[in-house]
Amino acid sequence: IGGQSMLSQIVKQLSNDFEDIIVIGCTQADIPNISGLRGVYEDVLDQSASLVGIYSALLQSRSQFLYVTACDMPYYNSDYVTYMKSIIENSPDLSGCVTRYQEWIEPFNAFYNVDLIPQIQTFLKSGRKSIYKCLKNENLYYIDESIGRNYSPGWEMFSNLNTPDELKKHIKNAKSSIWRILF
Repeated sequence: IGGQSMLSQIVKQLSNDFEDIIVIGCTQADIPNISGLRGVYEDVLDQSASLVGIYSALLQSRSQFLYVTACDMPYYNSDYVTYMKSIIENSPDLSGCVTRYQEWIEPFNAFYNVDLIPQIQTFLKSGRKSIYKCLKNENLYYIDESIGRNYSPGWEMFSNLNTPDELKKHIKNAKSSIWRILF
């Protein structure tokens, strides 16, 4: 997009709010040279599940809380991240900060405490993979969907691009936004 990979654009956005950025689920050889990364790490378990990625990232974290997004989520919202950070700063005993979507949670664009590592490890060893079920009894701060929609009325900050059509639509919208800024 605009001569940059989506991952490069996401890392650039994240670097405005975070000094320590890692990529999980691949090797350095799998991605182009992207500046601003501390490291690229493979998943620690050979299971295909988002919870494995979160667990792997928590193991690499250098801070108590880890912000987690996905490499196919291009709509970063710095104001919302700042809002979540303020929640954590006011309640450092939390296990995480996630946003509700109806009766579920949005597992990405969320913060997790490294203290969750043993619970997630036990849950994954039992063969289960559901992030929601793993975390439902933890001390998470749940942001109401209505508050999330104040920051992202169309829920873009939780959208990921799973198909070529979704990517084409994103590129078209990105180009349209550039023209609105230029003129």
